[in-house]
Amino acid sequence: MSNQSTKSEIGISVAQNMSVMFGAQIVTWGTSFALLYFLPRYLGPEDFGRLYLALSIKMILGLFIDFGGNYLIPKEVALSHQKGEQILSSYLLIRVALWVLSIGLILLFSNLLGYSQHVHILILILIVAKLWEGGTTALNAYFEGIEKMEYPSIGKIVEKVFVAVFAIIALLLGADSIGVAVVMTLGALVNLVVIYIFSRRVIRIQYKFDPKFFSLFRSGMPFFLFSLFSVIYYRIDAVMLASLTTEEVTGWYGGAFRFFDIIMVLPLLYKTAIFPVFSKLWDNTKGVLESTVGHSIRLMIILGIPTATLIFIFSESIIQFFMGTEAYGPSIIILKIFALSIPFIYIDIILGSALMGAANKQKAWAIIGLIAIIVNVSANYILIPYTQLLYLNGGIGAAVATLITEIFVMILAIYLVPKTYLQTFRSSYILKPLFATILMVVPVFLLLTFTNIYWLIVLFLASVIYVFLLFMLKTFDKVELRMITTFISQSRQNLLTHIKFI
Repeated sequence: MSNQSTKSEIGISVAQNMSVMFGAQIVTWGTSFALLYFLPRYLGPEDFGRLYLALSIKMILGLFIDFGGNYLIPKEVALSHQKGEQILSSYLLIRVALWVLSIGLILLFSNLLGYSQHVHILILILIVAKLWEGGTTALNAYFEGIEKMEYPSIGKIVEKVFVAVFAIIALLLGADSIGVAVVMTLGALVNLVVIYIFSRRVIRIQYKFDPKFFSLFRSGMPFFLFSLFSVIYYRIDAVMLASLTTEEVTGWYGGAFRFFDIIMVLPLLYKTAIFPVFSKLWDNTKGVLESTVGHSIRLMIILGIPTATLIFIFSESIIQFFMGTEAYGPSIIILKIFALSIPFIYIDIILGSALMGAANKQKAWAIIGLIAIIVNVSANYILIPYTQLLYLNGGIGAAVATLITEIFVMILAIYLVPKTYLQTFRSSYILKPLFATILMVVPVFLLLTFTNIYWLIVLFLASVIYVFLLFMLKTFDKVELRMITTFISQSRQNLLTHIKFI
């Protein structure tokens, strides 16, 4: 089979898997934006700050429970389904034990930092959800390995719709962040039930611990360490903000981060679809892997540059629409800084997936994650107090620390990734999207300056203009065009299927 044919098959496979997840994401985006509209407004900056802090702590310590399974399970399943089932069974059992241990760590952690009783209760409620999420993520990782993402997509839809509906009802009835946390915990349980029912069709879970797991346990250590390190440097800002500023400032930061987190879904969807492909191609000698990595980075640049630009331009309108600038005005500058980080994060996700799945540089990538924590914590420790004193908004310093860390990680990743992986990369991969973005900004500026067209309409027009310019500049090759066509066709079908399911 020719390289061109192999590349085309990989592109179609990735497009089909992404379309399944994207169809679900269109539905869940609606619920995420609905929650973004209601949570900050009804809870207020202080109580929203408490919830954001508790969620961040849950995510940091939750990675201790996952223990790298999000990377190791799909990698092993992609290579051998039978071996993957054995790993999955052992992981499910070990995660229960780690969950019990993590409860003690969380209680110790929150007491040492002197959080309020309200935050203690939030953390305890949300850590219960991690038991359900541990099982769900393990099963989802197996489906990722066999490249069947329709079942996790359905589970995710059910959870998101459940949480959105009942959380909004609770808020309208006067509930605070504790009530919302209870709804989130129940939603996680519903997701587990759904994915478990579907998993019985394709997975034979033995609930038996395999002693050989300990050898994989050691091999999975780099996956665990990088997963843990990456979440720490991505979420430690909330913990430091709460310690160095106030709950209100944490709420301002959390409001901007919540929107930022939602739009991070696109590269994560692509990473989920491409990681098993990287794992299968790690020993490929025909140049297919290098081409796949190059296409992936190129796609992230095409998505990242205009996304960052448009969020930077419309940050005030975004904050006003979802949260209200009266209470969350300081979130505007934070969101602008986050926008600058987007292209670097998009690229980091692909380089990290290539290093973890294909280049077998898990240990080196884990070390980068550890160094990133040191860089991030140091930057936060300096910048949060400085910007709090100067602007009464320590969230500015935390956002700048995130930007610095992501640039640092990208530089080290480029240095670490085998040079052959980037040999297909061309300067036009950056110049064409950049030129299209610059041309796109001109009509946006004119429309915003000389007309009263609603900003969401301008945003939509800008997206259409950008896509048109990409085609005019002949940005995509034949393989990419076929991938785009497959993605659009499959996404439309899957979206209709998901809507009917609801």
